[in-house]
Amino acid sequence: MTTDEAAALLFREARLLDAQRYDEWLALYLPDAWYWVPSRADQASWKDTISIVYDDRQLMEMRVRRLMHPHAHAVQPPARTTRILGNIEIEETRADDCIVRSNFQMIEFREDRQLVYGGAVRHRLVRRAGALAIGWKRVDLVNAAGVQEPITIIF
Repeated sequence: MTTDEAAALLFREARLLDAQRYDEWLALYLPDAWYWVPSRADQASWKDTISIVYDDRQLMEMRVRRLMHPHAHAVQPPARTTRILGNIEIEETRADDCIVRSNFQMIEFREDRQLVYGGAVRHRLVRRAGALAIGWKRVDLVNAAGVQEPITIIF
């Protein structure tokens, strides 16, 4: 797996999220995938302490259904987002998967309010049947230990 291949998948994921194409975003993930936003940078497991978000695949699917529901109060009006990814590098490679690290900045605008998020992300990318898929995603927010606004978006 090359850095260019990994970057292409991460850029596609960001583009789908910004376009609110959540079903297509979810299709990038394996059936046993998870998505995690720890509350501390040194948090080794989602079981150790409370997390900002920890979704297994079933909860990821529920999150997408809520985001897409026309009467979901928490996401009306929908937020507009834009993501910038950088410093993409492969940290670890095995036979059919790798761990990719990147940095991100995301701007969220909703109801005349703009929020800025940033941090480091790790993805486990897996090659299955010739295509890349996401096995898991960990998002370490720069301000994870700080007071958080209610988070309704996916990083």
